[in-house]
Amino acid sequence: MSWWFGGTPSASEISTTGEECELVAVRIEKTSSNSRRIAGEIVVDASLMDVWSILTDYDNLSTHVPNLVASKRISGAPTGNAGDGSYECRLYQRGAQKIIGFEFGADVTMDMTEAIVVAGKAGPITQSHELDAKLSPAPVSSSSMFPEERRINFKCVDSQFFSVFDGTWRVVQMPDNPFTGEAETTVSYTVDVRPKGPVPVAALEWRIREDVPTNLRAVKKAAMEVGVNGVMESQHSSVNAQSSADDSDQGTFADFILDYENETLGAYLE
Repeated sequence: MSWWFGGTPSASEISTTGEECELVAVRIEKTSSNSRRIAGEIVVDASLMDVWSILTDYDNLSTHVPNLVASKRISGAPTGNAGDGSYECRLYQRGAQKIIGFEFGADVTMDMTEAIVVAGKAGPITQSHELDAKLSPAPVSSSSMFPEERRINFKCVDSQFFSVFDGTWRVVQMPDNPFTGEAETTVSYTVDVRPKGPVPVAALEWRIREDVPTNLRAVKKAAMEVGVNGVMESQHSSVNAQSSADDSDQGTFADFILDYENETLGAYLE
């Protein structure tokens, strides 16, 4: 096992005060000659719900994470509601990175499964993002002895580059910061990777170890600046926009029918 610190900061990751990005420790394990386990962790100055809402904003993850150019749910009806702790869906993602100067766009389709652990017991939480925000802005259990933990397990089902790309996002509510009184949450990411075909595992290891700190910092930034309220507002705006578009389409179709009937009736009367 080896440790690596860093990640390549991008312009979007530099704060408005000009401060450099924080270092993130990345753990790398050689699980076989052609596979690796890569993991990282970061502390976020925000509530568990702020972090969770970003990670479960599946169709908009590419707006929060700079290394993603696409993220969307596909194929079939999902189970439950996103963020409720029992939700399952199939997610397509496409990354945009460079390896040794070449553009590398890795597509991966994964089955996502949410889980919530409260006081050491796993099970679904029926509250959605909206109910959590309205009824209880704090997580279900904030006890320092049994802090609430939320997980998103993912498993690769299709990829051109990976035969294995399986792992877990873990979100754990920590005790409030004793100096500031603000909420703190630990976010960790672990992935097992094995390349498909002739792709060398060393190249993927290098690319992913660079991406893990970048992605963790991006999730932290989004949780602190967007959070659960921002995600809810964005989702409501999308629903309203879709509703307006549907109403417009229905109006256009109705106008077409009316024009057709008038033209037909006019021809008949002539």
